[in-house]
Order: sequence, then C-alpha cells, then structure tokens
Amino acid sequence: METWLAVWLASTMLFVIVARLKLFISLAYRRRGEDDRLAIDVYALRKIVNYHLEVPLARISSRDGLPWPEAVVDTPDGQTETHAGAEQRYVRNTWKIFRHHPRHWHRLMKQFRYYTRIYKQLAAFVLATVTCEKLSWRTKLGTGDAALTGVTAGLAWQMKAQVYAFMQKRLKSVARPVFRVSPLYAREGVEIELECIFSIRLGNVINAITTAIQQLGRGDDRQWKNTRSKV
Repeated sequence: METWLAVWLASTMLFVIVARLKLFISLAYRRRGEDDRLAIDVYALRKIVNYHLEVPLARISSRDGLPWPEAVVDTPDGQTETHAGAEQRYVRNTWKIFRHHPRHWHRLMKQFRYYTRIYKQLAAFVLATVTCEKLSWRTKLGTGDAALTGVTAGLAWQMKAQVYAFMQKRLKSVARPVFRVSPLYAREGVEIELECIFSIRLGNVINAITTAIQQLGRGDDRQWKNTRSKV
C-alpha cells in the first residue's frame, strides 16, 4: 500500500512539474535574393532540451502551362533539389474524386468542415495561452521605381501593423515589436529578416488536446468555446 502511495505521489509531482514547464518555440525566417531559409527551434530548460528543424520552402514553377508548387530540399552535397510530383498527384487525385465520385466528395467535405471547426477551436484555445516573447521584423524592398517603392513600403508598414494587431487579439501577450521597413530606391529586390519567440506551458497544451479528444468522442463541439485552461 505504501509503495503504491509513493508511486502515486511521485507521478502526481512529475505531472505537475511537466505541466508547469515552459516550452519555447523560435521561428527565424530570412530572405536575401533567391535564398530563403526558415529555421524552427523548440527548446525548454534553458535549451538543455532542444530540437532544431530546417523547413524546406516552396516555389512556383510552370509545368504543362500551369503553375505548380515545388518543394525545395537540401541534398548532402550542398545542392538543392525540387520535387513537384507529390503536389501534382494530390491535385489529380482530388479532381478524380470530385468528378467520378460526387457522393464520396460530399462526405469528405462534411468531414473536412467538421474537423476544421475542431482545429480552429483547438488553435484558438492554445493561442490564448501563448506569449510572444520577441518579435523582430525587418524588411528591405525596392521595385526599381521610386514612387512605387514608396507606396510598397507604406503597404508593408500597414501589413505589419495588422499582423501585430492580430497577435495582440489572439495571444495572451505580445512583446513590444521591432519593425523596420527600408525602401531600396536604387535597385530592385526584397530582403526579409523575421524572428519570433513564443512560449507556452506544456500543461496548457495537454489540457487543449485532452479537451479536443473529449469533444471528438462526444461528436459535439458546441461547448468548446467555453473551455478555459486551468494551468
């Protein structure tokens, strides 16, 4: 009996510690010329636990007269390769279902809409517990025309302001941002340096996932919006 009690107490303490653990997610995006890089770091305990990921970006190319996305991946010898086959197969299979199996397509769309609602509610719940620790966004742009460059720079400022307003509305809190927009009147080009660091407690993630599973099990998501984190 004492052994089971000790195990229960230890498990409870471990769960509380894990639930209170703060997880950090760092996103760094840089674009210079044709070079695009997006790096994602997930870490905790002062980077004692750290996971790094380089995300391959996509570009649009022309195939058979149609625009197709191509995933760009790095090879071991330092070269880059592009692959569009998977994207093309997905589009062709989707068209076949829509054309030859309309009933199946209707059922798929109903399921898609249902799970999309679940996902949106889950995302809203998680975002409400996220803190933006750092937000730095620097942009240099030029169109080759001074007047058009000035207008484009103004639009860039407006877009950044809208993104910041959205984050203030959706996230728990947002650090004071560092925004820069530098017009390049003498040349064409776009250079972007974006760095964001978010933090969230693991207990909030666990709570959100548990609630999602419960809602899926009941097949009813109407009360999801009333759920709040207890961590």
